[in-house]
Amino acid sequence: MIKSFKKFIFFAALLFFFTEKSFSQEYNIIPLLKKVEEGKSSEVKDELQPLLKRNPGDPSLLFLTALLTEDGAKAKENYLKIVKTFPKSKYADAALFRIYSYHTAIGDVREAAVYLNKLKAEYPKSNYLPSVENIASLNSEENEIRETIPLKNELASREQFTIQVGAFSSIKNAEVLKTDLEDSGYEVEIAEKNVGGTIFNVVCLGKFENKKSAEKILDKINNDFKLNGRVVQKVEADK
Repeated sequence: MIKSFKKFIFFAALLFFFTEKSFSQEYNIIPLLKKVEEGKSSEVKDELQPLLKRNPGDPSLLFLTALLTEDGAKAKENYLKIVKTFPKSKYADAALFRIYSYHTAIGDVREAAVYLNKLKAEYPKSNYLPSVENIASLNSEENEIRETIPLKNELASREQFTIQVGAFSSIKNAEVLKTDLEDSGYEVEIAEKNVGGTIFNVVCLGKFENKKSAEKILDKINNDFKLNGRVVQKVEADK
């Protein structure tokens, strides 16, 4: 009985050791992040694949994967994996901030607020919180400026809604989607949006007088092009 108990303690200690090791020893991606900042994303992508094979499930490499993912919605999926599976990762708060930034960029205020509150509650000392406050301040100033600028004409005043169909870090991907939609006869614009230093190229389809008229074609757009578009007020898309 005593021997069995000692064996149990021994294996439990081993399990604790390896679990702690897996959380504390993340791959050092700082040199790779510097390369991304220098505009060498393609080079980093080539280096990343063998690293993922040698270090499967590493949260830092998962963060880098998300960072290099040009489709904002797909990048969010990887950031969520970090937040849910590796909440103690050194990049968990950064992942939350990126998710918040994505929802802010596409004008999804409610979801942005959810992740902002999560960031504040779970990582109150995060270095990203000052950036969030700056974003909120800038958005408030933009709203005040917009309220003081008269609309150019009556037509512009009626075009209050649009359909946001995608947000990409790569302008090329945004332009591909824009071309696909234009080839089908839709009016499409790309709006560049800077959220906390992250640039999103937001693809917007159409101009509508009211939300109901935009919603009439929303399902068709999403079904025909396999998108997850949403109707937003045009001022949100233009920010």
